[in-house]
Amino acid sequence: MTYKPDAGPITGPLFAWGPAATRERRTEQAPEPLLAGFGQPRRVLVAGATGFMGQHLVRRLLGRGHQLRALARRPPRVDWGGDVEWWPADVRNEGSLHGVAEGCDVIVDLVGTAWPDREQSYEDVHVDGTGNLMLEAQRAGVDRLVFVSTLGASTSGGPYFSTKYEAERRIRDSGIDFVIFRPSIVYGPGDHFTTAIVDLLRRLPVFPVLGFSRSRLQPVAIEDIADALVQAAERPDLSARTFEIAGPERLEFAKMVRIVARAIGVRRPVVKLPRTMSTQALWVAARLGLPQPITPDQLAMFRGASVLKKRMNPLRSVFNLEPLPFRVAVRDYL
Repeated sequence: MTYKPDAGPITGPLFAWGPAATRERRTEQAPEPLLAGFGQPRRVLVAGATGFMGQHLVRRLLGRGHQLRALARRPPRVDWGGDVEWWPADVRNEGSLHGVAEGCDVIVDLVGTAWPDREQSYEDVHVDGTGNLMLEAQRAGVDRLVFVSTLGASTSGGPYFSTKYEAERRIRDSGIDFVIFRPSIVYGPGDHFTTAIVDLLRRLPVFPVLGFSRSRLQPVAIEDIADALVQAAERPDLSARTFEIAGPERLEFAKMVRIVARAIGVRRPVVKLPRTMSTQALWVAARLGLPQPITPDQLAMFRGASVLKKRMNPLRSVFNLEPLPFRVAVRDYL
């Protein structure tokens, strides 16, 4: 790849998918984010580039004219439609990362695991992996580290949430400029959330809802968080900020299941299981090879509410985006 510093300013609206009317609304209402951004393409390292969020983000960054280096353990299985340098590495292995950030302006860290196993723990990926990337950022003099955490990250959460919080703490203390995102459930084409719901709806005569049917979630479309991440790579005014990111609606999980069912044209009764059976039901589902929309750690969080603490949504107030409603986005891609 050849970096072209004389490529000129990046222009044009961020790419959007969705119904035509929705795309038109977003284009009309969302001002060009580079009003406070960089006028030249940036050299961006995307860690976790072949994952669900990474694949969407890489395409958007390419569409904005940025130069991309994609870090992943395995080669990409898709054509991103542009010139992307693939760097094979594992964030848990510090040696494999040596030199990965050389020449880069920004690192976007999307690496994470929702399903730890014997090979990797939450600590390995979220804390040690992020720490290794942070060291490379310091060595290479990277301008900014953009880190995707999770809504609910805290010292009092389960292992998933506490390790994400510890990674956040280390980034804040590193001396590197940062932008931290704490998204709610992220959904869209190729996700693990609605994909698992669709699979269960098609395979089972009833849909079991685990002990949190009335818990509220605030799901965010992959399009919206990807657009915000692009701005985090471009805008200097977002320095040293942490944002809780969520969609426009607070929905009960059972209602989300019904919305997905209507989108794919199936009807299934929703059976609400007692809270005391929730953990056991997830274990049985895993043994039977059934898809699981959530992890046991997420289940513990969903027993409360996975929503923004304040009514003001940063997608609107900071990133000038009109977040897509769950019903609209799901109907479009399903």
